[in-house]
Amino acid sequence: MWAPSLIFFFLVHIVTSANMETNCSVLKEMFANSTSNFIACSINSSQPITICQDCVQLYLSVSESYKNMTQLTDSNHTHCIDYFINLDRLQIVENLYSNTYNLWSDAKCDECFQFVNGTLTPNKSDEARTFQTYYSDFMHCVDTHDNNDTILCPKCIKDYIKMNDYFSSFSNENEKIGTCMDIVDLMNKTRSFWSDKCCKYRRHNEYVFMASTVTVLIVTLCFYVIAQFCSVKKAPTILQQRRFAESFNQTSYSDDQ
Repeated sequence: MWAPSLIFFFLVHIVTSANMETNCSVLKEMFANSTSNFIACSINSSQPITICQDCVQLYLSVSESYKNMTQLTDSNHTHCIDYFINLDRLQIVENLYSNTYNLWSDAKCDECFQFVNGTLTPNKSDEARTFQTYYSDFMHCVDTHDNNDTILCPKCIKDYIKMNDYFSSFSNENEKIGTCMDIVDLMNKTRSFWSDKCCKYRRHNEYVFMASTVTVLIVTLCFYVIAQFCSVKKAPTILQQRRFAESFNQTSYSDDQ
């Protein structure tokens, strides 16, 4: 009588294990594809750096597929992920996920997006949207006056200052990467552009001021030198002491008598 029951439970265990293996293989395939796509996206977005903006959906896919592998269990409460970690000395799945997570974390990409109930979403953060608005305004001004640097610099300086000041307000520049790397790279390139285009005119004005200052000093020095050599030196007037001379003469006269 127990034989049919044992056979039934044995068959159920086999079917469950088979389903578990099948489902785990599907999740593994999803993780492999999403990881591969994220790595390719990261490489293609390395210059200029737009990894956060371009690869956020792929990063979410990597995180979701890894999370599913950690939650799926068989009848023995063995997690799917254990087949690729505890039973794999190389721990390829775990290492690939760690590399993906570390790359995303090192670039501070989380700071470019919003979190809802502690979960990362592909929606841009308020800081990222506001910075993008300032950047768009600046680039619109640049595109409008790009043919003439002498006009571009005074016309666009307000937009540049707004963008630069806003970046400084939310970025911790004491750190190696102060905020989301996409924004940091964009700001650095904008500063380099502005320095090449406009700082040369500021340096020109500084050179003119310095040259004028040096000229005034030289002229002043020459004036004093010329005045020193060309001025007429007057001989000192020696005053004769008459009273002393008269007293001396009278004394001499008295002695003679």
